[in-house]
Amino acid sequence: MSLSFSLSRRLSSFLPNPIFPLCFHSQPPSIDNVVDDAVSQFNRMLLMRHTPPIIKFNKILGSPVKMKYYPAAISLSKQMEVKGIEPNLVTLNILINCFCHLGHMAFSFSVLGKILKLGYQPNTLTLTTLIKGLCLKDEVRKSLHFHDKLVAQGFQINHVSCGTLLNGLCKIGEMRGANEVAEGD
Repeated sequence: MSLSFSLSRRLSSFLPNPIFPLCFHSQPPSIDNVVDDAVSQFNRMLLMRHTPPIIKFNKILGSPVKMKYYPAAISLSKQMEVKGIEPNLVTLNILINCFCHLGHMAFSFSVLGKILKLGYQPNTLTLTTLIKGLCLKDEVRKSLHFHDKLVAQGFQINHVSCGTLLNGLCKIGEMRGANEVAEGD
């Protein structure tokens, strides 16, 4: 059973009555409602005769990510792939972000490989997310090595990328590496 179907079925009992407007709710929507709404809208888009543009799918993928429900976004992206909807760089950056937050760095780098295979150029968001993911996984030295490889290959690293790496290096007391990165920036 797919994640979207099981979520939709499990969460349907929590949905507000459509007769009453949402403004009557005194509490913000729960994560379950947001995710269920995103899944429902996503499934409706998949069934449309003319597939909507990828930007619409990306917007929906962003909803569970904002609520930190990364597995839902990953599941939805897999459904897109099964339906033959090709991801763009934004879609793939969303996936990298999800895998990084879940601590699955091998999957994150696999998505980077897919970016390159599809002929997209990784942007600073792509690279910063990977650097941050490595730091969050306590792999700061790998993050530094990755940064150095990127710079050597001519990729543009911005101040946010460097700041992310500097923060990780300082947290582990790697002041010499932090100084080298700061001088290179």
